[in-house]
Amino acid sequence: MNILFVALLFFLQILTFFSFGLLFFKFIHKNPTSITLTLITGFIFLFVIFGIISIPLILSSQKLSTLTHIFLSIVGILFIISIIICYKDWILLSKNLLQILHKHSYMLVPLFIMCLLLQLSIFNYIDWSADASYYVGKVSTDVYTNTMGHFDPYTGNARTVLDGRRVFASFPEYNAVISQFFHIHPLKQAKLIMPQILALFTCMIYYQLGLLFFRGQAKKADFFVCIILLLDLYSYTTYTNATFLFTRTHEGKSILANIIIPGMFFCFLLLWSKRDIVFSKQLLFIISLSSCIFSSSSMLIVPAGLSAGLLPWILKEKRWKSIPFYFLCVLPNLIICILFLLTTTGFITYPIK
Repeated sequence: MNILFVALLFFLQILTFFSFGLLFFKFIHKNPTSITLTLITGFIFLFVIFGIISIPLILSSQKLSTLTHIFLSIVGILFIISIIICYKDWILLSKNLLQILHKHSYMLVPLFIMCLLLQLSIFNYIDWSADASYYVGKVSTDVYTNTMGHFDPYTGNARTVLDGRRVFASFPEYNAVISQFFHIHPLKQAKLIMPQILALFTCMIYYQLGLLFFRGQAKKADFFVCIILLLDLYSYTTYTNATFLFTRTHEGKSILANIIIPGMFFCFLLLWSKRDIVFSKQLLFIISLSSCIFSSSSMLIVPAGLSAGLLPWILKEKRWKSIPFYFLCVLPNLIICILFLLTTTGFITYPIK
């Protein structure tokens, strides 16, 4: 029964991300043509909304239950709106599913096997690192105390001020919200369900990159995913994204390494190839905005990535009007970085009321 409930919760969150993806495409007046791209976009868009809602509540020392009720109420309303105003897209993508599977043909078998091995590897691995303790302890502590960051997840001691380093990285609170609302143990959401979702979305990002590299040829894109997963498997070190993909999937840094950075690279490829400049900019903006929610490490990684991908493009194509867009994308993480420095030097604290 527990396994069935976990599976149901997994698919419910996937369905929610898909509905938010359709909404995002509706807002930017673009027709969704890819299920995987819609899911990735919806995942990022949902966490932008979650960050906007959660951070003010965290800073004002509200209860976790307050965030749970507000956020899930908004999600429920937006889900219904997605069904109503995007029903044609729901129907169209559902009808095209068999046609899409036919394009993959026999490559679906090795692709399924590689993705399944990835999921099983993540399911069976146990990480005892300090970061692993934080991401599980933070969710568990917040759920069982109905607070958000008021207690040290390592010791359980009450705090007088919020953790300035991680106060804006509210990704653990998402897992806490799901755990509290559905009355499941935080370990099931934080260490079982969410890592499987993140691993699946990583494969989707690889697939989208493969489609760009091989000009929309699905079979070659499938082969590309299999090769990248093999490279990840055999390039496991402390300094590669494979570490976060196979062993630390539940951490916010894993999202940076395996979804945010590849997502930025995907947008840069669209820009450089001049395929869909407007959409790539829109997607790149919400990627940079959502990165703040996942991990404080984004304050350096994302601006560096944006500078490496956008500035050469602006200079080469002489798109001087895109310079404000570059600063707009960098701004969220720049603000987080400044606040972090002010916090570590003692100029700013976030007292718990």
